[in-house]
Amino acid sequence: MKKLLVSIILLTGINLSSFAQKGTNQINIGFDAGGVLNEYYQSQFPAGFGASVKGLLGLDINSQFSVSGHYLYFPLNSNYTLPKGESISLHQIPVFIGYRVYRDSFFFEPQIGTALLINSSKNQLGKTSSNDFEFAFSAEIGYVFNQLEFSLRYQQSGGSPFQLAFLGARVAYVLGGIN
Repeated sequence: MKKLLVSIILLTGINLSSFAQKGTNQINIGFDAGGVLNEYYQSQFPAGFGASVKGLLGLDINSQFSVSGHYLYFPLNSNYTLPKGESISLHQIPVFIGYRVYRDSFFFEPQIGTALLINSSKNQLGKTSSNDFEFAFSAEIGYVFNQLEFSLRYQQSGGSPFQLAFLGARVAYVLGGIN
């Protein structure tokens, strides 16, 4: 009886493992660009661009767990004239975890995380900088074609009315297997 039970368990385990579908692990390196959507930042910093790295851990054939880091730079609006020698800059470094779901080559990926917002200014009195960590979330939809990924992402960080809402496009090169 014992041998029969062990044999059934082993055969079941071997049989079930043959039906398992494994996901694909990937790393994406991308370029992000887009516009600021809320008035508080839009007047001074209307658009931003930067780079991103995303790691994707395959869960099954149609889903992946994601960890991503971005660097976004928002240059000062050219309509603002500052006195000679003065400058203002805005940088954001968001870090997210998410869950990506595929439907053929299309995907949807909600993400949650935190963003470091760095606001720097330089004037005659010296340099000042403020760094704030803020709650952040995003939703990304996209399409994967061979080793390229094209996507649109809505991202928001901070509380109202001082939140930084960003709608951007991302182009990334996929390292690793193709889903």
